[in-house]
Amino acid sequence: MFFVLKKGKTIPKIFFLTFLYSWTLLIGCVTQEGTMITEQHPHSPKNSIKFSEKQYQIYDATGKKTSLNKIIDQIGLVHVVFLGEMHNDPVAHYLQEVILRKITNRYWTNAYTSKRRQIVLSMEMFERDVQMILDEYLLNIIDETYFLSCARPWRNYYHDYHPLLKYAKKKSLRVLAANAPRRYVHRVAKQGNEALNDLSAIARTWIAPLPIRPPSEKMKQNLRTIHKQGGLMISPHENISEKSYLLDAQNLWDATMAYSINEELSSTHDALILHLNGFFHTLSGSGIPEHLRHYRPDVRMMVINIVRNDSFPKFNPQLKNSGDYVIITDPNIGK
Repeated sequence: MFFVLKKGKTIPKIFFLTFLYSWTLLIGCVTQEGTMITEQHPHSPKNSIKFSEKQYQIYDATGKKTSLNKIIDQIGLVHVVFLGEMHNDPVAHYLQEVILRKITNRYWTNAYTSKRRQIVLSMEMFERDVQMILDEYLLNIIDETYFLSCARPWRNYYHDYHPLLKYAKKKSLRVLAANAPRRYVHRVAKQGNEALNDLSAIARTWIAPLPIRPPSEKMKQNLRTIHKQGGLMISPHENISEKSYLLDAQNLWDATMAYSINEELSSTHDALILHLNGFFHTLSGSGIPEHLRHYRPDVRMMVINIVRNDSFPKFNPQLKNSGDYVIITDPNIGK
């Protein structure tokens, strides 16, 4: 199912701030010793937090309260679950692990053999050209130091995503490095899609097949809204639907993650894919879900947005129809 922001609706300011934070990750890569990744991320709480249900409230697309158990029940009906996160939200990262554990227990560990699903953790946070390194780490071919040094993890990897990989490794789950390499996205952001024509045949295997399907009007509108709310990356006089290289770069991210998921669905029988991404990539069903449906028309998907919001624990009407489910988290946790 897809969701459309009603005409005149604005994307909450916090959406813009998280979108901008995501784009700062495009500027640089982690290239130093792997041990540097263990440093405290500026958005991570300095002290350990005891998480509980008091720190989040779950709603359906219309703003009606629901429960995590009901979501887990519904997940069994789909191929792909998108978990849209705010990258600096510790409650969201806690919930990601909870959901991964619950679907693994329900649909793999404790399921009848005939009904078992192959659980796959797919991540925006790793790029397609490091899949072999990620696989080697999960199979204990290389140790964590080499993994951290070579896989270019995000700065907040150790605190926010390491627990997920640790669990996946323990359960022998497949982990998919789904994203396009940042160096190519950066190239597109500066020069447009034509810059991809210079890539070698091998390099092109690390992005979605060319030519990439253009972004939808829904995605363009979402980006226009963010621009109006303070985005400085686009000239006010630029036609975002035709000339914006930012839009091209965003579209490359979305198409590549969708293509990675499509490949995994084709190669893994009865796969149940849990994909982690910044929620702008799946906002109102735009971005990755649209590209995935282009590659695989019969795919069944679920979008869950996890958003820290000042309305907590109440539902913010601006979040209506931004996903199949919306989880509002306490904005004061780890602030």
